[in-house]
Amino acid sequence: MHGIQLVTGVICCQTILLIRGAALTAVLLAALLAWSCTKPVPPVPTPSVEGAEEEVRSAILTAHRQALAEPNSGRASGHFGMVLQAHAHLQEAAAAYERAIRLEPKEFAWRYYLALVLEQSSGPQKALDALSAASSIRSDYAPAILKRGDLLYQLGRFKESATAYESLLGPGSAGIPASAPALYGLARVKYAQKDISAAGDLYRQATQAYPTFGAAYYGLALAERSLGHEAEATKDFDMAQHHTDDQPPVADPLLTQVNVLRSGELNRMQQAEQLLRGGKTEEGARLSEETLKHDPENFGALIGLLYAAQSSNRYDKELDTLYAAAKRISPQYQLIYSYYGFALARQGKNAAAALALRKAVELKPDYAEGHSQLAEVLERLNRPAEAIEEYRRALAVRPSDRALQIYLWRSMVAHGRARDAIPQLLPALQTDDQYTSFETVLTAEAYRITGDKVKARQYLEQAETRVRAKGPPDLLPRIEQELKQLSPVR
Repeated sequence: MHGIQLVTGVICCQTILLIRGAALTAVLLAALLAWSCTKPVPPVPTPSVEGAEEEVRSAILTAHRQALAEPNSGRASGHFGMVLQAHAHLQEAAAAYERAIRLEPKEFAWRYYLALVLEQSSGPQKALDALSAASSIRSDYAPAILKRGDLLYQLGRFKESATAYESLLGPGSAGIPASAPALYGLARVKYAQKDISAAGDLYRQATQAYPTFGAAYYGLALAERSLGHEAEATKDFDMAQHHTDDQPPVADPLLTQVNVLRSGELNRMQQAEQLLRGGKTEEGARLSEETLKHDPENFGALIGLLYAAQSSNRYDKELDTLYAAAKRISPQYQLIYSYYGFALARQGKNAAAALALRKAVELKPDYAEGHSQLAEVLERLNRPAEAIEEYRRALAVRPSDRALQIYLWRSMVAHGRARDAIPQLLPALQTDDQYTSFETVLTAEAYRITGDKVKARQYLEQAETRVRAKGPPDLLPRIEQELKQLSPVR
């Protein structure tokens, strides 16, 4: 409470600014800010670093000594707050930012950082008060506007929340571009206000702006279900599950300056996860290795290396050791068995891989990726009937997954079930996307196997025309080869 009272004067300034029709001059604002700074400057907070890693301890204590050495420097106290925030010392960070604000009352960053810290430690109202004070200094910082919309939404102040989000989207937004997070935020407001149709439109726009926005697909599905569009809702619930953890990044240069100050294990693991998710497997694995040097039982690092082992032979010799250590810590976590199983499959150990992957789907029956991986391994073991069943189980979880559909139909065509695949393939060809060319070729192959060469050529020619216009170009040689193998139709 003491920390909040220290900024009361500035918050009052912002409150006055927001009164309808009020017009404070720059001179009056400066006077009010100066008045707030006549209050005593709080002391530099003393950090608690007991039990912290040496790397983290050193970073915090160095920033603390600098703040003590420069007692009149708002920048030194602000930097100390940033280091504390980077290492999740939230209460101490808030105290450091409040001190920096007293010393540099016109610096936007300290007030913005204080709002972010208070959101985590004290809740939306106190964070909104601090953010309002920051906005009186700089009103065009898009991440702060987005945060304001989020906080107002949490507080149930939907009209004000909508205004904040709309300012990021409209033509009069001072050059701020439209964004998926703002569309999503405005959609939530409309849904809360029972304007389901408008909410659905905005959720759909958010998914168009960021096609793997899991939360937006979920909101869209809820809106569609409310409007009675059950088929569309089922599809979008599936998309939401498929992209559960994916959301659009928000470019926040100020917050980035805090994040780069992270050190120690927490920093390594966060970076490793980002690298692994971004496809930079080797870099992410190296950071996981570094963590295990300091903490051999770190579960996140063990999982990171098992993940990397799926595509790299670098960990083949220690694969069983990594697997055993991870399983000892959390034996019910399905990804241990999934990553281990697929790493074994990469080594050609398909029988052992199938056992591990079966364990993964036993632990989590709705784990579509696990069923798909198991199906692939079963195909290598020449067990097509079981593979087809696993593809079906994966599709039961993600019925709209076009890639999974193709895997299933390819397996059916390749293993004597072409006649059964055709009725499933034909409706799928009505969808025009990146998978349609593959499906057209697969349909042609199914007809060829069943002996209908006329239709096989017909669909191959359709595929050839489509691939030349839309790609993918590497499919063209296969189409041309299959066309040559078919006798010309007279």
